[in-house]
Amino acid sequence: MNYPLLLCTALLLTRSAALIAAETSGQASPFAPEIVSRLSLDGKPRSLAIRQGTDVWMGYDLERATILKTWQAPAGKSGLIKSGFVTRSTGATWFEDESDSGWELRRGKSTIPLSVRYVGCSQQKDHIELRWELRHDNGVLKLFERVPLTAAPTVDRVVRELRVVSLPPGETLLPPAGARQAWKTTTDGEVAPSITGTLWHRLTLP
Repeated sequence: MNYPLLLCTALLLTRSAALIAAETSGQASPFAPEIVSRLSLDGKPRSLAIRQGTDVWMGYDLERATILKTWQAPAGKSGLIKSGFVTRSTGATWFEDESDSGWELRRGKSTIPLSVRYVGCSQQKDHIELRWELRHDNGVLKLFERVPLTAAPTVDRVVRELRVVSLPPGETLLPPAGARQAWKTTTDGEVAPSITGTLWHRLTLP
């Protein structure tokens, strides 16, 4: 009996069944390339791009745990030009952070720089979730970001959501300065100048 041939046949049948199931279910496969591009964006190492709605893209600097660019694709086009292992954004730029600013922990009157460790990314049914660890002298904060896949309301243009875990009482988390100045942050409908508590914070681009 040709066991290698039987094994190959079984693997092919399993893969075919999975592909058929994905097509008939109507659900996007994990990291569908038309939604998430994990190739370097605009020459930035360790970056990825996520599409929101039909034509809005957000580029992330995974090393800094922050958004580096937001843009709208040209009408009828994808918004990404792929070449080899890199992608180039194309369209109307709404936001771009060319600084090297990082996350900070505000403790009383002092601010403490945080080191970043990228943990991972997952594609859920209605959003993409990014995860990081932000390290400081007394421990580690866990940072989560959600990017809804549906288009944002016109008044907001773009919507992101941030949440932090293990933040000590009385301390606040400050996003990188380049993004902090451009994005409007709210929680429970109230403007929030920094990230506090464990609630999801909503960030929009006026």
